[in-house]
Amino acid sequence: MGSWFSTPDISGFSKPDISGFSKPDISWFSKDDAIHYPTFDKGTLDSLRSKLCDYNPPKRCPDCVNILLFGMVGAGKSATINTFLSALDPHGRTMDCVPTGNDPRSLTPELRSFKSHSLKFWDLSGWNSLKNANQATKVLTMVLEGRVPPKSNMQEFNPDSNDAKYPIVPKNVIHGVVFVVDTNIMDNISDDLMKQFQELQTIVAKKYIYRIVIGTNIDRLEISEKDYHRIYEYKPLQQKFGKFSKDTGMKQRIMFAISNEWNGDTIGLTKCILTLYALDNIVRNIDQYFKATD
Repeated sequence: MGSWFSTPDISGFSKPDISGFSKPDISWFSKDDAIHYPTFDKGTLDSLRSKLCDYNPPKRCPDCVNILLFGMVGAGKSATINTFLSALDPHGRTMDCVPTGNDPRSLTPELRSFKSHSLKFWDLSGWNSLKNANQATKVLTMVLEGRVPPKSNMQEFNPDSNDAKYPIVPKNVIHGVVFVVDTNIMDNISDDLMKQFQELQTIVAKKYIYRIVIGTNIDRLEISEKDYHRIYEYKPLQQKFGKFSKDTGMKQRIMFAISNEWNGDTIGLTKCILTLYALDNIVRNIDQYFKATD
């Protein structure tokens, strides 16, 4: 499985040393890891957006590429889908298709999907909101297999009932999973919750479904927005990713950081590229996996 994880391109990125940031020290990572060095300019933005908007799914994807966002309650799953949709918009207009925050609709525990071009994002209620860990495991497995009907109320969904023995619907099978984690707490998750997370991400890995971690709420880190283009060199974020990697067994090179906050009607270039860069990593690796298994 590890052979189809790609290493980020580190060319064309200046790496000055300023307070709060570390000079790129690849030895800080294991041999198989790397700090992300995306290029931040208008050309890169246009290229990434065009590539993702014009993307043609592999033939084995009946309809589109299905990407599930999965995480704890309040991690920012719904807001991240809005960020994906905004970054994919030709003009970067901010979207609010998915209710978030204090909106009562954001608390509706339904399995929902939102499509942009050939990409479909699935929003699932927080796994720690389900009744017990065993139920969360069974529900995740059924969602990955495309056996949970869209709009199912996950609080009332019983994976052990006769009514839950749904057949696989090919167009709903998940191809990639985004584990959404609040960067502010990712290095301080309780042992019980971390153990459950390890079990859930292992289920995804065993099904050979590509997975990444997206850290949200980077706006609450002590870093100026003007330095977001060097976010992966920021020492506190490196330390958070490092601890999360150690706790979960997931590689740091599949960990990304994005912002779900902005001012005005459009998403800024830096925040947009951070989002599209993570999304491109998912799509590129899904493509590579299908090509390797054809």
